[in-house]
Amino acid sequence: MHKIIYLIAIISVLSSCKTKLIVTDFKAENIANYQNISTTDSSLLAFVNPYSTEINREMQTVIAISDVELVKKKPESLLTNYMADILLYEGQIYASKHQAHPIPELAYLNYGGLRTDLPRGKITVGKIFELMPFENEMVLLRLKGDDLNAMARMIAAKGGDSVAGITLTIKDGKPGLFLINNKPVQNNKEYWIVTNDYVANGGDNMTMFGNRTMFINTGIKLRDCFINHLQRDYDAGKIISPKLDGRISHE
Repeated sequence: MHKIIYLIAIISVLSSCKTKLIVTDFKAENIANYQNISTTDSSLLAFVNPYSTEINREMQTVIAISDVELVKKKPESLLTNYMADILLYEGQIYASKHQAHPIPELAYLNYGGLRTDLPRGKITVGKIFELMPFENEMVLLRLKGDDLNAMARMIAAKGGDSVAGITLTIKDGKPGLFLINNKPVQNNKEYWIVTNDYVANGGDNMTMFGNRTMFINTGIKLRDCFINHLQRDYDAGKIISPKLDGRISHE
C-alpha cells in the first residue's frame, strides 16, 4: 500500500514539472516523395477504362443546337429566362400527372445555381453538367401571395434572377409592378411554384419558401430535367432561339 502511494506521489511530481521550451531557430526544407509513388496499376486501368470511355462518350453527346449564345445577366437574360421557362414547362408536365394536380403558375431558379453560359451552336450533355453541377431536385411548393411578394422583394434586392410566369419591375432595389400570369398577386390566394430543393429549404436566403402549405418532391434531378427536355427538342428538330421579353426590368 505504501509503495503504491509512493509511486503515485512520484508520478504527480514528475507530471507537474513542465519545462518551458522556447523556439530559437526554425528551418524548413522540401522532402521529395515522388520516388515513393508507385507505378500505375495496369489491371486497375483495364477495369476503369471501359467506364471512362462510356462516360466521355456520353458527355460529348450533342443534345441541342442554339443559334445564339446564352449568357447569364441581370435583371434578365437569355440563359436565365430560357432555363426558367424549361423548369416551368417540365413542372407543369409533372403536375398534370400528379394526383393532386398542383399546376405551377411560376418557376424560380436561383441565379447562382447556373454556373456557366451555354454556347452558340452545339450543346452537349457535358455542358449541362457544367451549367448545373449540383444534385438538386425539382420540387413543387404551394405558397400564399404574401410569401410571393416576399420573394419579389428578394429578387428586386438582388437586382434580378431566373424566373418564369411573372412580370416584375425594380426601382431602387425594391419591387414595383409584380404580376403572376399578367395578374396582380392576391395576398391570401395560394399559388404553386416549381423550383429546386436547395432554395425550397431556404438556400440563397429564400426563407419565405419555408412557409409553404404543401410540398412535393418530384425526385427528378434538375439537371436530368433539362437534359431530357433539350434532347426531346433536338430530336424534334427544334433550334434554341430564345428572346428577351422584359419579365424583369428596371423602372
